[in-house]
Amino acid sequence: MRKVLRVALWGLAVGGAVLAFDWLPDALAELDVFRAREYTVEGTRHLDDEQVLATAAISPFMSVFDDLTVIEQRLEQHPLIRHARVTTKLPETLVVTIEERTPVGFVASPVLEPVDREGRILPLDPVEHRLDLPVLFKVGDGEALSPSQMRILAMEVDRLGADDPTFLAAVSEITIDDRGDATAVVSGDLLLQFRPPLSHRRLRDGLTVLEDAVLVRPDQRVAVLDLRFDDQIVVRYARSPIVASTPRGDR
Repeated sequence: MRKVLRVALWGLAVGGAVLAFDWLPDALAELDVFRAREYTVEGTRHLDDEQVLATAAISPFMSVFDDLTVIEQRLEQHPLIRHARVTTKLPETLVVTIEERTPVGFVASPVLEPVDREGRILPLDPVEHRLDLPVLFKVGDGEALSPSQMRILAMEVDRLGADDPTFLAAVSEITIDDRGDATAVVSGDLLLQFRPPLSHRRLRDGLTVLEDAVLVRPDQRVAVLDLRFDDQIVVRYARSPIVASTPRGDR
């Protein structure tokens, strides 16, 4: 009998704890001490704190125990915010952490507009934010990039920048044609031809061959570095090409 009573009391205690656990956040949310009065913004680069908080539109009556996903969803509707997370710091602070969409290049439409790695046009003033990015074009007489071509070039610029930011800083523009071949203008006068995606190893091999070509003919300007072919790297001077063989599969 005593054993049954102990089991019953234990069950009541567990049940009460569960009910209290479900009820406690709602009860705490009603307490004035837990009102969200302080806000911290982290992760901004182009946006300022005021812009982020204006987008978040946090109610002055919100508690740190309220559902914060609605704020995150609101923030992610902003064209410059890729991801948002809102956490709490008791008793009264909300911490808003965002991941901004990073501009990787410009498209002309007809003014220069920055795009991110997904090809999304970003509402950023290039002058105000001092953006120095390559311009993305389609080969042809004023033809606009298709959405897929824009994504290909934007992702290529983003990847090349991650692999070798020093090299990318020397790239002023990148074009793509209907066959999918890309050409980057490097240091003002060198044309780098390739088929995306261009691996870091393939680029490194190409630049090594370029250095050798400059040493071989220091009095001639290298005009084209062609990396489109798996088994060779082609260097073209102003008049004649030289071919350097590379192992298959390195591209």
